[in-house]
Amino acid sequence: MKKELKITKYLLWIFVLGTVALLVANAQKAIDYSRDALNLCFEMIVPTLFPFFICSGLLIYSGFCEVMARAFRFCMYPLFKVAPAGSSAFVLGIVSGYPLGAVTAGELYANNYLSKSEAERLLSFCSNSGPLFILGSVGMAVYSNMRLGAAMYVTHILAAITVGVLFRFYGRNKHSSPPTIMTTPERGMGEIFDVALQNGIRSILTVCGAVLFFSVASRLLLGILPLGGTADAVVSGLMEFVTGTVKIAALDMALSKKLILTAAIVGFAGVSVHAQVMAVIARYDLSLFPYIAGKALHGVLAAAYMAVYLHFAPVTETVMVSGAHMSKAFCAASLFELVTAAAAVAAFLAYAVARYVKGRRARV
Repeated sequence: MKKELKITKYLLWIFVLGTVALLVANAQKAIDYSRDALNLCFEMIVPTLFPFFICSGLLIYSGFCEVMARAFRFCMYPLFKVAPAGSSAFVLGIVSGYPLGAVTAGELYANNYLSKSEAERLLSFCSNSGPLFILGSVGMAVYSNMRLGAAMYVTHILAAITVGVLFRFYGRNKHSSPPTIMTTPERGMGEIFDVALQNGIRSILTVCGAVLFFSVASRLLLGILPLGGTADAVVSGLMEFVTGTVKIAALDMALSKKLILTAAIVGFAGVSVHAQVMAVIARYDLSLFPYIAGKALHGVLAAAYMAVYLHFAPVTETVMVSGAHMSKAFCAASLFELVTAAAAVAAFLAYAVARYVKGRRARV
């Protein structure tokens, strides 16, 4: 274990020192790349993800996700060999996106809702891209086609479920599940909104910060490597999947091939997301092997499922990534955000009414 930590530390030093050298040697390019990454965050990531972070926070801290977890608990142990409480991490992972599923899995383990092997097993398939990014950013903003975005989201979730089923055998003879029932702490309306807002701001800053750093680092690295075209786009996606998605869409190749590559990149998530997950999971002392292996397998399976879909539903349209398409795309994406926000507000109001009625009955 100590030898592995030393090797990891040495690799980190090499990466950081190499990045610093590239930043110093290419200062102007680094500034230009940073501007591009910031524009990507402001034009694509923040508009499509931040409202959903707030809405998902309202649902989480008002107890609505506990209800969702109960609805999905019937399938958790038979399919994935994970205690029913783990369903909340899986549901949040497919509804909210990176890295909320992994964060929830760690918190479930820390609160004794899952055993260590169950939490590690859960990490392999609970950290996924959310519908707002795939439908809004990928489907509409990049490919200007909601149907393609929906197909990619379905294949993405199918791949995650497949990974979970395959990893059900990981550490199954180790650690028994703690007999703890999942409960949501009681919070007032103001506290719920305050926690959701703070966590949403922290999450979007974390995501944008990781996108900016890895986007700049990957572009500087690719600048000294003899790569171009598809190889450049794929390597960029392996480092930071948002940048890679945009580069793949701009390639001069068949749309079906672009979609398959995009499905693989979004499924794998990229080093940027992995760094975020590693940062939040480190304090729980959980093995990251299931997570890394699961995401690699997820990328392969998502690409395979997308290829099967395109075999039965071929696409022929030509996609152009332009400002006009981006503007139209975000009009459609904003509609999706409006529906999501309405659902969150409705659940929030229902919770408030239930608390009020409960308080009146207690006084009577």
